[in-house]
Amino acid sequence: MNAQQIIDEITQLPSEEKSKVVEFVRHLPNEETIEAMNEPTEGLPRYKSMDEVRSALKGLVHDA
Repeated sequence: MNAQQIIDEITQLPSEEKSKVVEFVRHLPNEETIEAMNEPTEGLPRYKSMDEVRSALKGLVHDA
C-alpha cells in the first residue's frame, strides 16, 4: 500500500475515526524522543518512591 492509498482510506473513514487518526499522528514521538527511549538503562539508579527521588536529588545539590 502506498501513501496515496493510505490517504484515500483515511478520507473514507467516518469523522470519529478520522479524528482518532489525526490524534494519533499529532502525538507521534520525534526522533530525539525515540533515541532517548532506546538508551540503555542498565546500571541506572531505581527508586521506589518520590521520597527516595527527593533524597537523591538533595544529595546532588549538596554535593555540587
